[in-house]
Amino acid sequence: MGELLDARTAAERLGVDVRTLYAYVSRGSLRRVPGPDGRSSRYDADDLQLLAKRSRPRTLPRPAASIDLVIATRVSTVTDGVVRYRGVNVADLVAAREPFERVTELLWGSPAGDPGAGGGEGAPPPDGLPVLHRFAIAVATMPETAPGPAQADPDWPGYGRRLIDRLAGCRAAGGRAGDGQAGDEAGPFAGRLWRRWSPLTPTPPRVRALNTALVLLAEHELALSTLSVRVAASARAIPSACVLAGLSTLSGALHGGAGRAVHELLAGRAAGQGQQPDPPARPPGFGHPVHRHGDPRTRPLLDAVYGFATPADRELIESTASLAAAPPNVDFALAALSYAARMPPEAATAIFAIARTAGWIAHAAEEYGEPPLRFRGHAF
Repeated sequence: MGELLDARTAAERLGVDVRTLYAYVSRGSLRRVPGPDGRSSRYDADDLQLLAKRSRPRTLPRPAASIDLVIATRVSTVTDGVVRYRGVNVADLVAAREPFERVTELLWGSPAGDPGAGGGEGAPPPDGLPVLHRFAIAVATMPETAPGPAQADPDWPGYGRRLIDRLAGCRAAGGRAGDGQAGDEAGPFAGRLWRRWSPLTPTPPRVRALNTALVLLAEHELALSTLSVRVAASARAIPSACVLAGLSTLSGALHGGAGRAVHELLAGRAAGQGQQPDPPARPPGFGHPVHRHGDPRTRPLLDAVYGFATPADRELIESTASLAAAPPNVDFALAALSYAARMPPEAATAIFAIARTAGWIAHAAEEYGEPPLRFRGHAF
């Protein structure tokens, strides 16, 4: 054991703030040693040195996904079992039934506005393509203000509102029963989105469940897609290019595709009835690298889904949730929503992408406030 340092000194050694230091401890990345008084904490200098080196090249073999990149952010804080948006616990936002519209403005640090009220320019992309392809076309073809160095500080909240509205206008492949009906553009954003994707009537419990999903999925610190957005923003990419970077990463089967995979698993088990097919060896939608004691977003979303799901749906969801040793995560709960809502499997990916766009906009705006081109890797 090396020299024992207090929290402030340890944080300075790592080049982070004290809050990030505590996050390392909660994630199990750093060991805490009780101080002499039994209340304070001390940190081993040798442990700090090892942690600081994790993002540097090594000659020894390392497991996959072993690169740690620390980026200071005020957008959200994620520790084992807790998610906060701008310091506000997301569980409190759900309990207060805050609409997604207001949560986006909290993340963007802007006055209240309404995604969907600004008018998404242009016709939606054609059906027949995977949903993230349609979203990418929608992003790339939406007019925006002048790009390049002259646009040193884009209107991120304004762009975010218009973009989320445009993404919400992308219907499910082949359209849904509610499309084109009078009043589709009125009411809460979650209700308007429901009519785009579900053939079921948008009753208050159903809309509440979709709003809960949007709020819970809006942001989750530096997930891979968010990191891609920040890298693009560091190069001063225009807003649409930043979002496209996030969508490209989200398209991976291990990121935005997890919810769809669980939806298909639920549908397959339902179709099998008494002779349900064996689940994959490692079914998607279980466990989480940060929330090792259970994803705090899962239970609120499942509770909201159970507010409108049929008894048969609930029994299927509960039995599927017991397939793996690890607890179900928010991808599982999102799939439970899309399945119980009779949405197509791709709806889980669509809801995830629309929700997470709010966080991407917040991170891109924050990165624009940092020195440009600050990300660079080193090969050896």
